[in-house]
Amino acid sequence: MKIFVNKKEKIVPADCSIKELVSISMEQNFGIAVAIGSKVIPRSQWEETKLSEGDGVTIIEATCGG
Repeated sequence: MKIFVNKKEKIVPADCSIKELVSISMEQNFGIAVAIGSKVIPRSQWEETKLSEGDGVTIIEATCGG
């Protein structure tokens, strides 16, 4: 299925959850916030929240430094 992660097209398995997407897309899964459209999804709901065709997902990773 085709979704958009940070405005870039990405193909993921059907019934992919946010938790699966993060494990596919990121080296680590801490310090990350995920939103579908404009709705931030709490980490406690990542496993149960399934993505749909065409979803726009934003993944933000906290970084140290200045």
